[in-house]
Amino acid sequence: MSKYNTGAAIDSDPQNNPSIGILTGRLTTNYYPKGKKARLFKEMITYGRERGLFIFYFYPEDVNWENKIFKGFTCNKEGRWITGCYPLPDIVYNRIVYRTIETREEVAILLKRCEKEKHIFLFNSRFLDKWEVYQAIARHTAELQLTPETALFSEKNLKNFLSRHSEIYLKPRNGSRGKGIIKVKHRGNHGFSYTRTGSSSGKWVACSTFNDLYKKIKNKIPPQNPYIIQKAINLATYNGKIFDLRTLVQKDGTGYWTISGVAVRIAAENRIVTHIPNGGRAAPYGRVIKHVFNSEEKTKNINMQLENICTLVPVLLEKKLGLNLAVLSMDIGIDAAGKLWIIEVNSKPASFDENDIRQRHLQLLMDYFSFVAQKNKTKD
Repeated sequence: MSKYNTGAAIDSDPQNNPSIGILTGRLTTNYYPKGKKARLFKEMITYGRERGLFIFYFYPEDVNWENKIFKGFTCNKEGRWITGCYPLPDIVYNRIVYRTIETREEVAILLKRCEKEKHIFLFNSRFLDKWEVYQAIARHTAELQLTPETALFSEKNLKNFLSRHSEIYLKPRNGSRGKGIIKVKHRGNHGFSYTRTGSSSGKWVACSTFNDLYKKIKNKIPPQNPYIIQKAINLATYNGKIFDLRTLVQKDGTGYWTISGVAVRIAAENRIVTHIPNGGRAAPYGRVIKHVFNSEEKTKNINMQLENICTLVPVLLEKKLGLNLAVLSMDIGIDAAGKLWIIEVNSKPASFDENDIRQRHLQLLMDYFSFVAQKNKTKD
C-alpha cells in the first residue's frame, strides 16, 4: 500500500512538495464544504498549487497517529473534491472557527500531539480570550493607552465602572461576531438602561436602581462564559452611525508582521456593534476616513497609529501568550479626536468579502507557508 491513497489522481504531490494540513470543523454531517466555505478552501488550494505547496483540509477525528496518516480532502485543477490519506504535513494551521468544536476533547488531544511532533509546525492553535488579550496589551503598553479600561465582570466592578463612566460594554470573554454583548448607560438621576445585541429594534430596558440592573444583567450572563466590563469609547460616526476598522495582519514571507488590509464596518441604525451578522455593513477605509475627518494631517496620523498597532501588538501577544501566531484580525475603534483603540483581537478571523484583501491574505499566507517549510527544511 502506498504512503497515501486517493480516490483519483491529484496534481500536486504531498511527498515531494511542502504540505499544509488545514484543521477545520463541521456542525453538519456534510464531509465536503459548501457555499462560501467551499470557495475559500478552493482558493487556498489553488494559490498553494501555484506556489508548489500541497494543501489539504482535515477534521479532528480523521487522524491516525499510529500510522501517521491524515485523512483529508483537497481538489484537483478542475475544482473537484478528492478524499485521500496523506503523510504527516509539514505545517498545521488551525482554522476551526467554532469555539464549541475547539473545546472538544479530541481537538485538544490532536493539537497537543501536533505540538509534540517535531516535524510539524503548528500555528494559531487556539482562540484568544478577551481578558488575556487585554492584560497582555494593557500591562505592556500602558503609556500608549491602546485599549479601553477593562475589568472582569462582578457586582463590585460594575458599580465602580458606572460610577465613573456614563456608558460601558459587557462582553463574553470567549465570544465572537458581536454575540452576547450588552451596552449599559448610566442616566444620572434617571437610573440605568441596557440593550443587547440581537435586539432588532434596539430596545433599551430601563432599571431604576443599580441593584435592579445588576440582577437583570446577572441573569443574562451564562455561568460557563464569564464576561468582562469595558469602558465605551466615544467613537467617531459616519453619517450618524458608529463604525470601526476591521484590520487583517499577517506574517509575510520573511516571518515579519504586515497589514494585509483594512476595511470599515458601519453599524446599522440603533445597533451597538458593527458586525455584519448584527446588521452592520462594509465600506472602503479611505473613503470613510476622508469623509469623517476631512484632513490630510489627521488621515496621516490615523495611518501611522494603525501601522504602529499592527507592528507592535501581534509580536506582544505571541510573546506574552506563548503562542505561534501568523494571522490575526483586530477590531479597532477611532474616537472623535482621531485616536485609535483596540477593541478586540481575533486569532480565527472571518473571511473578508473585499476581493483585494482576500487575495492579499492568500498571497501572504502562501509566502509564509513557503518560508516556514524552507526554514524547517534547513533546520533538519
